[in-house]
Amino acid sequence: MRVLFLSLLLTPFLFGCAGVNDRSEYQAERLGAPVIADADKCPDGIDAQSMPRYPEEAYRSNIEGWVVVDIELSAEGALLSRRIEAEQPNGIFGQAALDSVDNNAFKGTGKARKCKMLYTFGLNS
Repeated sequence: MRVLFLSLLLTPFLFGCAGVNDRSEYQAERLGAPVIADADKCPDGIDAQSMPRYPEEAYRSNIEGWVVVDIELSAEGALLSRRIEAEQPNGIFGQAALDSVDNNAFKGTGKARKCKMLYTFGLNS
């Protein structure tokens, strides 16, 4: 009985998690964002991820877009550098993405590494 209860309790949660990822992928495709190769992605090396803040002017103007950020991390997970690799539209969402990267907590892996993060900014996702 307890197993059945736990199964019923956890099922919506697990499907909800999958849905969030599916929505992110859908939004990236809808916005025409580039695809980042799995080997280049950072998310597995993040202890705590900060969500970007939607720029107020872009929100009021119904502007959507995306940003790819190149990130360099130390062996301990400290942020060494970050830069905007690509952004659409130019000059709108870059600072919000960089601020989010600055507030992430990255995992140490024992060796320095480079990775990329894609940030999407969509209003009707």
